[in-house]
Amino acid sequence: MSAILALGIIIFCSIIIWKVGDRFASASSNIGDYLKLPRSVKGATFDAIASSFPELMVAVFSVISFHQFEVGIGTIAGSALFNLLVIPGIAVLVAPKAFKVSQEIFNRDALFYLIAVFALVTALVSTKMWGLSIPLIFILIYIWYLKDIIKDTKAHRNKKQIKTIEEKISKEIHLGKNIIVAIVTMIIMGFATYFLTEQAIVFSQAVGIHPIIISFTIIAAATSIPDTVVSVVNARKGDIDDATSNVFGSNIFDILVGLSIPLLIAYFYSGPIRIDFAHMEIIFGLFGATIISLYFLRNYLLEKRDGIVLLLMYLLFIVYVVGLTLIP
Repeated sequence: MSAILALGIIIFCSIIIWKVGDRFASASSNIGDYLKLPRSVKGATFDAIASSFPELMVAVFSVISFHQFEVGIGTIAGSALFNLLVIPGIAVLVAPKAFKVSQEIFNRDALFYLIAVFALVTALVSTKMWGLSIPLIFILIYIWYLKDIIKDTKAHRNKKQIKTIEEKISKEIHLGKNIIVAIVTMIIMGFATYFLTEQAIVFSQAVGIHPIIISFTIIAAATSIPDTVVSVVNARKGDIDDATSNVFGSNIFDILVGLSIPLLIAYFYSGPIRIDFAHMEIIFGLFGATIISLYFLRNYLLEKRDGIVLLLMYLLFIVYVVGLTLIP
């Protein structure tokens, strides 16, 4: 009975995250448009942070409230895999034109995402005690990434010709209203992700499955809904750079910031955290999926058959992870 109730609350919280996350993503995107950011930069910053907020909250609550940071890592790893395989797979199928990825995004966002995944794998393999050094290294990598984004933003603004439509959009957007909407929706999503995390742990205990498996599958899919909405909407409008940079930017933020903030809070509150991450094959699978996805993008183009392959890869990996629960 407790498992059914927990599953019902998980579904309810997921719907709230979906609906509220859509408003949050819209407000955040409008703020980026008001600031006249280039598409790829807006996708990698405002869109990515907006869509990654649920994962960040899960990581914070898992370490502070429930003292199971493995749940946060599992959620972020699962969300990263979802973003990497499912979102591009769906986006390429709904895009009205060829899904061409700009060289700028491949050389900047995809490269930094590969660095972020490698840093996560290295941290998990090298030590089980995560103190101050690991979150600081993660944050330094993210600052390096932001420096590249700032450089691209300056280059964009230094162009002599500024599109008239961009000026019109900036005038029509009410900055204050969108900031208020963003703050209110963040608070609502914070409450929803707290109960989502709590009930996911309850559900895992009720059915006798390790919380990492639940976080990698159920929580990750629930918190990835805003990412999916943002990227699919952008893809349908033909904003391919927005959709692609949001995928990589969201994953970079999840790994480098989404793990660092709760680690730093926990460190100053109770000292280093011991990470007993069962099923390391999940993380190695994420790294492998990253390499394969970058291989598909080697020609800066995703075709519809590539999207189908990405979706099938995700399905097979989830079947494998669920199969792990059957192993005593």
